[in-house]
Amino acid sequence: MRLLRWEAYCAILGFLLTQVFVLVPGPYPMALFTFVAQPLFALAAIGYLIKVMADLRRRRSLETT
Repeated sequence: MRLLRWEAYCAILGFLLTQVFVLVPGPYPMALFTFVAQPLFALAAIGYLIKVMADLRRRRSLETT
């Protein structure tokens, strides 16, 4: 968790914005969901994958011959 701190915060904020859109559907919550929450999920996923790939390379689990 310590190494994935900003990714976790991005995902949590994305889930909170999604919850607002689900509970109060309207144009402003929809805009927040579309233009803020979804990119936050994408940033969290990309950051997580980059760190996982770096860790696997560091441990030499993803070496090609």
